[in-house]
Amino acid sequence: MKLAMEQSLKPALDWKQRLFFRFSHPLGPTWLFTPIALLLVGISLEWQPRSPLAVALALAAGLLYWTFIEYFLHRFVFHLVKVKEPWRTMASGLHMAHHRDMDIRELVIAPPLVSLGFSPIIFLLALAFTWSVALAMLVVAGVFLGYVLYEWAHYGAHQYQPKNAFFRYLKRYHLLHHYKDPNGTFGVTTPIWDYVFGTAYRPKP
Repeated sequence: MKLAMEQSLKPALDWKQRLFFRFSHPLGPTWLFTPIALLLVGISLEWQPRSPLAVALALAAGLLYWTFIEYFLHRFVFHLVKVKEPWRTMASGLHMAHHRDMDIRELVIAPPLVSLGFSPIIFLLALAFTWSVALAMLVVAGVFLGYVLYEWAHYGAHQYQPKNAFFRYLKRYHLLHHYKDPNGTFGVTTPIWDYVFGTAYRPKP
């Protein structure tokens, strides 16, 4: 089992050969996705004006939606190592490289092409639940803001020594995934879905 896990952490191809562009700091996704989120909010309100409370609730729904996306992708996609190439490299190669070399900053931040690639699916799922293009745009704006927060939380867990108690907790929680529980403890911005689905780390008695 240990040998299989060690082999799964070895990227099939050098990460530089698999991607054209990567961010090395969360300011990158912040500058990219925050304007997109604001643009979505503006277009949505132009099409269908809403009260500030309604906008806030839609954005909050998007943030919650993001936490589930984060959990789902981390659990079911980024650790998908039992598939053949090229699917293994496409699904989990970069993440497994991150497990192998946690200090490489370019492996901490998700590639922008990968992040944007999931966006149409995220929007269509939001549309399926809301039955409103304008409302789905607000929800996806919340998702993008949640994603930006995720990148800061993930980067901070690997690169910073936070003084705030909450961020220290998030750092400790995420590092459990790397050092104690690579097959669980998938949450980065929140542990809520780990507890809902029973994948939170529990020390052996």
